[in-house]
Formats: sequence, C-alpha cells, structure tokens
Amino acid sequence: MSTILRSNICVIAVCLLVGLSDLGASANHRPNVIVIMADDIGAEGLACYGSTIYTTPHLDRMATDGIRFDNAYATPLCTPTRVMIMSGLYPNRTGYRALIGKGAGVRLVPEIRTFAHEFRDAGYATAIAGKWQLGKFDEYPDQPVQHGFDEYCMWTWVYEGKKSSRYYGPQIYRDGKVSNGDADDFGPDDYRDFVLDFIDRNKDLPFLVYFPMALVHSPFINPPELQKRAESRFTNDLDKQTRAFGHMITCMDQTVGDIMAKLKEHDLEKNTLVLFTGDNGTHKSITSRLPGMDLKGGKGTMTEAGSRVPLLAWWPGQIKPAVRDEFFCLVDVLPTIHSIAGIELNRKVDGIDLSHLLISGEGTNREHVLINYGRGFFVREERFRLNQDGKLYDIPVTSDASRYSEAVTTDAAHNSDRIRLQKLLDDFMAIEPLYNKSPLERKKKASVKNKR
Repeated sequence: MSTILRSNICVIAVCLLVGLSDLGASANHRPNVIVIMADDIGAEGLACYGSTIYTTPHLDRMATDGIRFDNAYATPLCTPTRVMIMSGLYPNRTGYRALIGKGAGVRLVPEIRTFAHEFRDAGYATAIAGKWQLGKFDEYPDQPVQHGFDEYCMWTWVYEGKKSSRYYGPQIYRDGKVSNGDADDFGPDDYRDFVLDFIDRNKDLPFLVYFPMALVHSPFINPPELQKRAESRFTNDLDKQTRAFGHMITCMDQTVGDIMAKLKEHDLEKNTLVLFTGDNGTHKSITSRLPGMDLKGGKGTMTEAGSRVPLLAWWPGQIKPAVRDEFFCLVDVLPTIHSIAGIELNRKVDGIDLSHLLISGEGTNREHVLINYGRGFFVREERFRLNQDGKLYDIPVTSDASRYSEAVTTDAAHNSDRIRLQKLLDDFMAIEPLYNKSPLERKKKASVKNKR
C-alpha cells in the first residue's frame, strides 16, 4: 500500500473515530503501540521484580518511569498465550490450549481476528517480528498478512523440512521470502533491526508493532559481543546454564533499550505506548534468585511460577509512574490497546479493557484471573487459587517470595471460598471451542450434521 493511500486512510479513520475514546487518541496524532513479548521468562527474571542475579537496566527504567504490574498472568505455555494475546480470547474458546501441532495442515485458522486486523483497518501500519510458530510458512505462506500484519520478519523454525536455530544462522521468512543466515548471524539482531527499520520508515504514521522475541528461550547461549552491548553481573556460584540465561536476559534488555532509543531519536516517546511482557514462566531447568529464596522455573506448570509474568507499560508524559497490584491477564491486552488507540472493537472478547489502569479514568477492574492450559484450569483471586484438581492454595498476593509457596489449605473455614471459586471455575471450564476443535469434537460435529 502506498504512503499516500495509507495517509488518506489514516485521515478518514481518524475522522470516524473522533469521540470514541479520550484515552490518548486524538484527531491529529493517534498513539503508536509496541507490544514486546519475551519467550520463556517469568516475573522473577527481571531486576525490577526482585531478581538478585540478573541485570535489566532498560526494563528497570521502563518500570521506574512507567507502570509495573505485580499481578500479571499468562498461560504456562507458548501457543495458548500467543493466540490469547493477539485475539483477546481464552484458549478454551479458540481451541488452542497447548502447543500447536507439528504435522501438516496445522495453523492458526484465518477466522481468528487479531489486534492487528482492527489497527490495520483503522489506518495503522502494522508489523510483526520474531517468533510466530503458529503454523508452517511453507504450507501457509500468507499467515502474517491474513492475520493483519502489513510486514513481517519471522524465524521459520522449520521450512521445507529444514530446521533452523532461532539464534545462530536462522532461516528467516520476511515478507514472503526466505533467507538463510550465515553461521555467525545472530537471529535476535535481525528481528530487532527489522523493528527499528520499520519505525524509521513509518515514523510519520500511526503504527502497531508486535514483537514476540526469540529471546530468552532455550538453548541457553552466549549472545555475541555481549560485553560491548551491556554489562552483566553474576555471583560465582551460578552454573554455566544459568550464567548463559543471564547473558540472554541482558541481551533481551538491551534490545528493549535499542527500541526505546529509536523512539527517542524520532521524538516518538510521548506518542508511543510500549508494553513488555512474557508468554509464560521461566524454563524449569533454570533456578533464579529472589530475596530469601531460590525459585525454579515453572514453565508448563499450573503454578504461580508457571503463569506469573512481567508486565511493564511505558509511555513518557502520558503514564504516571506507579506499581499496580490489580490483576491483569494477557487476554486483556487487546481490548486495552484498542481503547487507548481509540479503535472501536465490534466483536466480543474475553479480555477486559484495563486502559484506566494506565491512564487516569474510570473502569472495571479484573476481580480474578482464569487460566487454561491443555486439560488444566485454575482461577486466581487476591488470596486463593483453586486448581482443576480441587486443590485450594492459600497464597495471598504479595510482592515477596512467599507468593510462590504453593501452600495447599484444607481448612474448613475456607469452604465458602472454595465454593465461590468452584462456581467460577465450572463456568470457565464449560466454554466450548469456537475454532480449533479437537479431532473428537470435529467427528462429533460431523456426526450430528449427517444425522440432520
């Protein structure tokens, strides 16, 4: 699409959207939105969340100058969260409850709309970079475009039977073409450079960037020229793998810093909302350190360590610095950024518009968090978490290490709490998938249709 045509679309869209929202959107210059999601990092991986071994100065600055959410939740695994954050729908509603299948014919179905669809329709330039892993690009080459992104630069994982590393020498699928990197080519630098270039080229237009990073997922490697990028500090008693993980966190942090610097270069800081989060907890092979405890990563587990992720919101001049203890689930990202951009959402989603937690105003807070991964479910409120297996965990929301205690209670005094949470959990578990139905569900549906 030409720059002139897109500019005209922007003008028309703005005229239509005036009055829909006062949250940062204006007729002259609607806010840009950048959503950054790191791969496999729980809240304990950032210094601003209490880590005593990892160094994250740029993310710490985001937390200091913006908002740090202390009670942000994702699903415990990659695919469910990635579909959830883009669609605003729970995994059991989309049908993407676990890792997307690796066989032929498996992808994110076109019927699922993402935040990029509405932003693109409203005249925003849209881009995605990093990790897709929601279907093979050789089988479904138009996936990013079909899901609302004008431009893309993605690690392919597998292309025409060839596997590639997300880090050194990756195969990269960019705007319909595949390239093979040299052995010393570092993929995360390519994904970052694409984002920076996209900002350069679209600085005069409203833009949406979704950056699901390749970092800091295993294998745990030492990024190139680390000492030139940023300083890392570690105690001497860390194992080799944890040290490498720490270096990857440093690299991840510097990448965020590079994006922040690019926004400053173009004087876009005050007109760009940046969100940083993670898709699930830290890998189980990593033990991080918080004051008073060592915490084993919880990826893939229905625990606090499996689902509690960092969430930072940074928007200089628009967001007042704060630490917020209200619940935020990544299913809430879509309606929240729509509201902030003044884009009307004409479909039902499971997420809640929490824009009032970023910008002053009134709104409805999330009273509890509902999480689904595979056959597992839980509901979390201020003090208790009830899992599908019937275990009631008494783990009050705190900012210290005690929230990871996973303390089960059988105290009869909490029976009323159990009953209340069980009703919420039953209603949540009753949600039927709308899109990616299991083979059994498809067979059942076909049988009913044939009987008619």
